[in-house]
Amino acid sequence: MKNKIILFWIWGILNLLTGFWEIYVYNNRNLLQLEKTSIWEKINKGQINIYNFWLEGFSEYSKVDSRYIIKHYVWLFELFNAFISIIFIIILISKNYNLLKLVLILSIINCILYFLTLFIEIYIIEDENIIKNIQKYSKNWMLLAYYLISSIWIFVPLYLYYLL
Repeated sequence: MKNKIILFWIWGILNLLTGFWEIYVYNNRNLLQLEKTSIWEKINKGQINIYNFWLEGFSEYSKVDSRYIIKHYVWLFELFNAFISIIFIIILISKNYNLLKLVLILSIINCILYFLTLFIEIYIIEDENIIKNIQKYSKNWMLLAYYLISSIWIFVPLYLYYLL
């Protein structure tokens, strides 16, 4: 069980750091912007510094989900994840593994709801603004890559759940 606990701590710390990033970007969401130049191009040109790297990274992700800029309800998923990450660490410290299962389930549900709302807005409602922003600002590889990165918040908690 000790080796498994290390995995929980690694996830907890990484998710907590992500939660702090989500809160930071949420507090500075008015600085997010969609543009064709990628973060990688800006890094190569020396246009990125440590102060704007975190915002530029989220702006980059917003190219495949511009709801962060045009529909602010999507921030509820990020803020809930930040809250869950704090609770996760507290529960790890208390060693209440039954509650840990509940938090992992909430994390999975939160991410599934995020993807579900994205799917509904793109494929059922066919929100023209979101679709146009994807077509204008993202590249084909971004959709798969960035959504796979986001799916980590389904697969890792699911794996950890089954370790308990």
